[in-house]
Amino acid sequence: MPYSSKVLHLAVLLSAVLTTTATLAAPTLSKAPTSVWAVDDQHILFNVHPERPSDVLSSFPVTGLLEADRIIGIDFRVARGVLYALANSGRLYRLDTQSGQAELVEGSESITEMAVGPYGFDFNPAADKLRVVGNHNKNMRLDPDSGARVDFDKQQAGVQTDPDLAFSETDSQALTNPDIVAAAYTYNSSDSKMTTNYAIDRRTGMLLIQGTKEGVSPSVSPNLGVLYTVGALGTGPIKDASFDISDISNTALAAIWPIEGRQTQLMKVDLETGHATAIGVLGNGGHVSGLAIEP
Repeated sequence: MPYSSKVLHLAVLLSAVLTTTATLAAPTLSKAPTSVWAVDDQHILFNVHPERPSDVLSSFPVTGLLEADRIIGIDFRVARGVLYALANSGRLYRLDTQSGQAELVEGSESITEMAVGPYGFDFNPAADKLRVVGNHNKNMRLDPDSGARVDFDKQQAGVQTDPDLAFSETDSQALTNPDIVAAAYTYNSSDSKMTTNYAIDRRTGMLLIQGTKEGVSPSVSPNLGVLYTVGALGTGPIKDASFDISDISNTALAAIWPIEGRQTQLMKVDLETGHATAIGVLGNGGHVSGLAIEP
């Protein structure tokens, strides 16, 4: 074969390989989340692309909160595409991502137990209820339409909060006290009634599961507060974290605030092992009180 023909032949083969590779990679890229929202300690709501977390695309000061309320968590109600925020008082708000305006959920009132944080906050997509976990091992659910606590045991008088968080007796951390600061649920495209509730422990820097993983039998409901260890993030102990899981690809992202005063990093978390991989500094690197992947 003449030299020029060989070059042409190789070029055609290379083009075919590159085209095939790009075609195979495209579905993964197309399913990755493209928009992440966060709230910082100055109550600035800001938006980034998760692959470029330092590049703030838009930002708004949050307005409309009741006096003394500060945001301690945010998450999208995927069923309606609306961003919700939890205040330190226990009050629930809807946040407008076009203006930063906060609207109190009608009927939402303060919850005494919420006086001190931090807390994890996330929608259970299967039940369409909000999971709130954190300080002193609190574990509760809120109704997004009223802000009221969901009753754990309707057979008893009054509203019963879900049992406190504690490691399973069979877990490797059974004798230790958890310190949960973040929570997130998976999405099951095959069965909308199935989900897994993950959590982050700041004292150990570990990924946990609250309740059993979807599909496991016998199942343990997250409502019971039983924790199981997945694995270490690889960060060591941390000051705080905000956490969310994409509704399309189950990509897990966490804003990790390190112990040693370094900047807050956006990290991708492997839900099978717990290992977290740094993507980059989130926003200006300051502490964020909430993180939410836009559906």
